[in-house]
Parts: sequence; C-alpha cells; structure tokens
Amino acid sequence: MRTAIRLWTVIALLAALAVAVWWWINPAQDWLQAPSTALALIAAVCGIPADRWAVEAQRRHRALVSLRQELDQNAAILADPRFRPESQGIGQVYPRLMLGAVDTAFISGAFTWRRDRDLLHLLLEWRNAADDLNRRLDITELRLCIVDRLDGDELSTLRAIMREPDGYFALVARRMQELRTAVETASGRRHFLPVSLRRRQSA
Repeated sequence: MRTAIRLWTVIALLAALAVAVWWWINPAQDWLQAPSTALALIAAVCGIPADRWAVEAQRRHRALVSLRQELDQNAAILADPRFRPESQGIGQVYPRLMLGAVDTAFISGAFTWRRDRDLLHLLLEWRNAADDLNRRLDITELRLCIVDRLDGDELSTLRAIMREPDGYFALVARRMQELRTAVETASGRRHFLPVSLRRRQSA
C-alpha cells in the first residue's frame, strides 16, 4: 500500500510537470489548466500519508540505532571485571545496566504492536530483567559496603551467583542476546554476539 501511494505521488507530480510544460509551450491550450491542477492536488493528497510514513520510518530507524548502541554498551558492562566471581568482596561497587534507549523507544512510539509485536515483547522482557538485576545490585552493593567482614558461606553464595548458568547474569545475557537478534533483524542486518560477551558466557 505504501509503495503504491508513493508511486502514485511520483507519477502525479511528473504528469503535472509534463502538463505544465506543455501548457507553457502552448499557452493557447486553456483546457490544460484543469488536468494540471487536478494532478497537483492528487500529488499533494498522496504526499500527506507518504510524508507521515517517512517520518515514522526515520523515527523507527533512529530508535533501532540507539538500541544497538546501548546493547553494545550493556554487553561491555556485563563483561566488566567487577562481575567476576573472584572479584567479589567488601566495598565492591558495580556498574549498572543502561535502559535509556529502551525507555525512549517506548515513549516515542517508534515501534507499533501491529508491526513490531515480537520486538516490543522482547524489549519488555529485557527491560524487566535488566531493571531487576540493577535492583539486586543495589541491595548487594549496600550489603558489601556496610559490613566489616563476610563469612565464607555468604561470599561463596555471592560468587556462585556470578557464575551460575541459570542465574540472574545468565538470564540477563540471554535476554539481551534475544533482543539484539530482534533489533538486527528489524534493521535488516546480521546479528552477532560481541567478543566480550562471548568470553563471559564461555567463562
């Protein structure tokens, strides 16, 4: 439908231009005024939805670019050495996952349920998982910063959480890769897993 409307817009504009040139060459042909005006009106009416779709496409493209960049940054955050099991201890401060591009995508309405239902579903799952991990990091960080010592069981549990294949970090990494695949597919690009994240998952 969009292609047809854009095609008709271009055809109407070219036809109006041709008639106007013909009328300019033959000014005595007064009957050319009516078709020239009609073609110009058709082009204008068809151009309204075409322009709106162009704006929506540009907004969607910008949202996808922002999501790709933010996912790259979050992959680097998950690969941060501070999340390694051997790095856990008193006074540890963790980086947080970023969700600005996700929130902006929802607020701007760049994606629609009719066209991007699966992508929006994955965005919601990723946001919930990342936000939950950030809250857990807040609690863990608070605990590590107010105690003078950690007993062996508590430290072992904390280190185990960082490496469990079905733990929170693994879940967040899986949600992020699912979203990355959907974003790259929506962008018409091949998806890939960053080297830093592959190394973390293999570890």
